[in-house]
Amino acid sequence: MISPLFTTIVLVAGFIFVFMKITRERPDNSIRSFLEKERTANNTLKQPLDDLPFIRVPLEEIPAPENAVNEKCASLLNEIKLLSDKKIVNLTGITNTDLKLTYGAANLPILSEYDQNFTSLCKAIFDLGCEYKNANMTDEAIATFNAGISVGTDLSGNYTTLAEMYAEKGLYVEIQRLINCADNIRSLTKNSTISKLQDILDRHTSAVINLSDGESSSDPDDPGNILPADILDILETVPYTSNDQK
Repeated sequence: MISPLFTTIVLVAGFIFVFMKITRERPDNSIRSFLEKERTANNTLKQPLDDLPFIRVPLEEIPAPENAVNEKCASLLNEIKLLSDKKIVNLTGITNTDLKLTYGAANLPILSEYDQNFTSLCKAIFDLGCEYKNANMTDEAIATFNAGISVGTDLSGNYTTLAEMYAEKGLYVEIQRLINCADNIRSLTKNSTISKLQDILDRHTSAVINLSDGESSSDPDDPGNILPADILDILETVPYTSNDQK
């Protein structure tokens, strides 16, 4: 007499075999769709690149002291200047398949080069800003980080470091501006960057509110008795909500 356990094992093995055979012979719709899209992309003819959103390096916005702070600053400034002569495009969030479909498979290498130039530019600007900040050159650091924002950097550190510097100056409206700018990031860091910026804003504005709730000095020159004017605008606004959360 055949054991029930043996029969069960045979049936399960049979089901697994049939399932694997069907899976191999009949890929699901998403896989078929992707393979068809990729085949079409690989056969797309080379297209003009004139309509690409090329990025201009804002050299005039990036401080470049006559006497560089250190060798690293000098190297980074030189790298940024060299990049300004190259074609730069932010292709973050766009798949290679979509790029080939739009501009042709033959253009993929040059498009990758343009995108790599963008990555290099963002990193060089951020590193330069950090060098200025470490050298206590606050104005130069803020201007450099803002140059990164203007080119559409997706480096979270560029946003958060600048936000902390604004917080130290009581410029809370500027942090809200950074949150709005970060909402345009196309990379996976978008939501986390916005969350970090909101935390910085909440943390510092809460500290200001707590100070204002305490006993105020009658001395108008007492720093503890000053409520930054910019905070009033922030406190009256609706809490920020990104497009992804709407």
